Amino acid sequence: MFLRQSAHQAPSALGIFSALRSVSGRRTLTSTPIRLNSSQQSNSYREGMAKYKTFMGPFGKVFLGAVFVYQVIYWTWLKLEMDESKLEKNEEMSVLEKKARELAGSKK
Repeated sequence: MFLRQSAHQAPSALGIFSALRSVSGRRTLTSTPIRLNSSQQSNSYREGMAKYKTFMGPFGKVFLGAVFVYQVIYWTWLKLEMDESKLEKNEEMSVLEKKARELAGSKK
């Protein structure tokens, strides 16, 4: 019996919503406000964005150039650091090899 009542109530509820929609011409249960002057708002938005569009290209070029320069400097610094540490390790190895040869020669 409960199922029969809910089945009968559903079409009537849908009928009410469709009637409200047809009367007003738009959805009535929305949470967004109605925009009355959308053309004026879009024009003012476009005018505001037009001021910044002239700077977007140069800003992008400068930003990408700065990132590229930073990366080149970072990689160069890293390469120099690795070369320096290799040089220090090679010098230390040559000193240790000399000591090992001296100790091996003195034991005989």
